[in-house]
Amino acid sequence: MAKYLVIDNGGTFIKPSVMDSDGNILQMLPKIPTNSLNTAAISEQSSGKEVKVEGELDSVEKYLALLDPVYQPLKGEVDGIAMSFPGVNDAEKGYCYSGGAFLFAAGQPLAAIMTEHFGVPCTLENDGKCAVLAEYWKGALQGVQNGAVIALGTGIAGGIIVDGKIVRGRRFSAGEMSYMTNDIANPLNMAAGFSSDSAMGMCMKAAYAKGMQPSEMDGFKLFELAKAGDPAVMAILDKTCDEIVGQVYNMTALLDLDVVAIGGGISREPMLLEMLQKKAENLNANNPLARYSAFYPQVHICPCQFHNEANMFGALYHHLKMRGLLE
Repeated sequence: MAKYLVIDNGGTFIKPSVMDSDGNILQMLPKIPTNSLNTAAISEQSSGKEVKVEGELDSVEKYLALLDPVYQPLKGEVDGIAMSFPGVNDAEKGYCYSGGAFLFAAGQPLAAIMTEHFGVPCTLENDGKCAVLAEYWKGALQGVQNGAVIALGTGIAGGIIVDGKIVRGRRFSAGEMSYMTNDIANPLNMAAGFSSDSAMGMCMKAAYAKGMQPSEMDGFKLFELAKAGDPAVMAILDKTCDEIVGQVYNMTALLDLDVVAIGGGISREPMLLEMLQKKAENLNANNPLARYSAFYPQVHICPCQFHNEANMFGALYHHLKMRGLLE
């Protein structure tokens, strides 16, 4: 059976693996720190300062150099490279209009560059769309007509399925949920962008609330404090969950979604899913629109089946479809 190098490119880590065409993970390879963005600079920029946010990974050449040691031991053993990649991209052409956290990729035909460099077919798909394709292929959205994935990571990736098909948009930016706002009355307030509810956003807000540096806070520490009843952290989680459920409600009203699956590594934390689902249940039970119509939006939230592995499954699904190897 054919094997593939599958690469999930995240703002914090590049996560490579070897998978077969049935979607079995044959080998998880060591993660590679990305260092693509300076998170301290992002924080300063969000407060209005004019600072650059570039990190150490600032060119295609440096990116290829990171992947060379991953690919070389597999040369001759894998039949292609399937990638999940952030930002707005044309998945059919493998062209990056923007690279999300990978600023260097903007304006680059990255799939073609990698195909030439490594000598095997390479495809790429947006990370949020990979997540929803994975869940639609083998996960929580199997059999769903209309559904979506919200993946909480460095930012908020997303993907939407309508009438059994992924929604890309004319400019390939459908599902770019990081760009949505929680402050409808003031969309210029970048601090209230939906991306602030990402895993990184939660951690940064918790760090500042506790007088810590962002580097001192991660998801494990965040929920350790929450489970201990820390009032500052609980207030942040409560507001974040309110905002996530509010966005799911609006998406459901607009697209008649059957279910929205929550993904990203932080979605493995039961406390987060319990908070989201309780808020969704409360909204459904007490929505004042119910008295006027039986068709008022009903919010249904579930965890992604693949969590932080979803991008790998979706990238492989896209690769197989592009190569004509999957119906």
